[in-house]
Amino acid sequence: MKISSKIKLAAFLLFILIGTLGFEMAWVSALSLKNIQQIQLLSEKIRLLNDIKLLGYKLIKEISDYIDGQNPYDKTDYFYFSTLINQKLVSIESLFSDNEEKTSFEAIKEQWKNLSSCSLSILEEATKLTSKEHLEAKKEEIEKKEYYKFDKIIADIQNKVYLQAINSIAEKEQQLVSFSQTVFPLSFLCSGVILWLVYRWQNLGISLPLQKLIEVVENGKAEPKKIIFPSFHGEIGKLSEAFAHLFEKIDKFQSKLIESERIASIGAMAAAVAHGIKNPLSSIRALAEVSLLQDNLDESAKETLKEIMKETDTLNSRINHLLSYTKPSVPNRHPTNLNDLLRALIPSISRTPSKAITIDLQLDPSLPPILSDSSQIEQVIIELLANAINASEKGGLIQIITRSDPAQKEVLLEIVDHGQGIPTAIIDTIFQPFFTTSPEGTGLGLAIAKRYSEQNGGLLTIQSEVGKGTIASIKFSSFNG
Repeated sequence: MKISSKIKLAAFLLFILIGTLGFEMAWVSALSLKNIQQIQLLSEKIRLLNDIKLLGYKLIKEISDYIDGQNPYDKTDYFYFSTLINQKLVSIESLFSDNEEKTSFEAIKEQWKNLSSCSLSILEEATKLTSKEHLEAKKEEIEKKEYYKFDKIIADIQNKVYLQAINSIAEKEQQLVSFSQTVFPLSFLCSGVILWLVYRWQNLGISLPLQKLIEVVENGKAEPKKIIFPSFHGEIGKLSEAFAHLFEKIDKFQSKLIESERIASIGAMAAAVAHGIKNPLSSIRALAEVSLLQDNLDESAKETLKEIMKETDTLNSRINHLLSYTKPSVPNRHPTNLNDLLRALIPSISRTPSKAITIDLQLDPSLPPILSDSSQIEQVIIELLANAINASEKGGLIQIITRSDPAQKEVLLEIVDHGQGIPTAIIDTIFQPFFTTSPEGTGLGLAIAKRYSEQNGGLLTIQSEVGKGTIASIKFSSFNG
C-alpha cells in the first residue's frame, strides 16, 4: 500500500473515530434535551394546575365578598376569574396526552362546570335579594362540597404529575447511566483499536522501514561496496531501490575517478618518457637512413640498417599511440554517416597484407546519421579491427554490421570475428590501459576505443566465447537534425 493511501486510510479512521465520539455526544445531548423538555412539560402542567386552583379559590372568595358586601365589583371580578379559568383549561388540555391524564382532566372540567353552575346560581339569588341565611348556607355548601371536590381533583392530578416527573427523572437518569456504561467503554475500546491500527501502519509501514534504511546508509558510509539495501513493499521499497541504484552509480563514479587519477599519473609519466625517447629515436632513424645511402655497404649491413629503421618506426608508432591516449582531444562532433565512413576506411585496411582477411560489410541502407567526431570514430574502428585481425586465423572472415532501431532511436555498429575468443577470466580487464595479451601490443587499443566511444555518446561492449569468436558492439544515439 502506498504511503499516501496509508495516510488517507489513517485520516479516514480518525474521521470515523471523531465522528463516533461526536455522534455519542450528540446522542447524549439529544437525550438530555428530551429529558429537559419532558420535565419542562410536567412543570408547565403543575404551574397551570396551580393557576387554576388559585383562580378557583379567588372565585369562591369573590362570591363570598359579593354576598357579604353586595359590591358590584366583586361580581365583575368573579366573571373575570371564571373567564381565566376557562382559558387555562383550554390551554392545558393539549398537555394531557395519555388516556389516564385525559380522564382526570375531564373530571376537572366536569367539576368546574358544577362549581361554575352553583356559583352562578348563588349570584342570581343574591341579585334577587334572597335571605342572607339562605345565601350563607348555599355559599358554605359550595365551599365545602363543590370547591372541595374541584380542589381535590386538581390536587390529585398535581400529585400524579409530581410523581410522574420524579419517575421520569429517575428513568432518564438510569437511561443515561446505562448508555454511558455501555457506549463509552465501547467507544474507548474502538478508539484504542483505531489508534493502535494507525500507529501500527505508521510505525511498520513508514517509521521502521525509514529508520532501517537510514541505519543501512549510515553503516555503509565506511564501505559503500558492502551495502545491502533491505527490500520493502510500496514506496519505501522504491526508495530503497533508488538508494541502491544511487550508491551503485556513486561506486562506479568513484571507481572511474580512481581509475582516471591512476591513468592520469601513468599518462603523465608515460608522456615524459615518450618525449624523452622520441627525439633519440628520430636521430637513430635519421642516422640509419643516411648510412644506408653509402655505396660501400655490403648486403648484411644494409639489412641491419633497414631493420633498425623498421624497428624505430614501430617504436615511434607505439610512442604516438601512447601520446594519443595520454593527451585525449576534445571531440569535434558533427553529423556522421557510419556507412560512408566504413566504405571509405575498409578498402585501405583490406589492402594490408597481414593475414589475407576477408571483410564482409553488412550495412543498413536506411541507417540514420550519428553526432560524432569522424576522426575519433575512425580511430575506434581501426583499433577494433586490429584486434579482430590479430584474433583471426589466416584467411579468416570479419563481419562489419550496421543497423538501426527507430523505436529506441539508436544506431548499432558490430565488428564480428570468428577467432580464438577472449577467456572469461580476463574479459573484465580488457579495457584497462596497458593490459594486453599480444607481445606486439601496447595495451591501449581498447582503452582508446572505449574512451573515444564514450566521448561521442556511444557505449562499447565486448561479447566473446573462447573458440568461437568475439563481437564488439557500439551503440550510438541517432541524430535527427
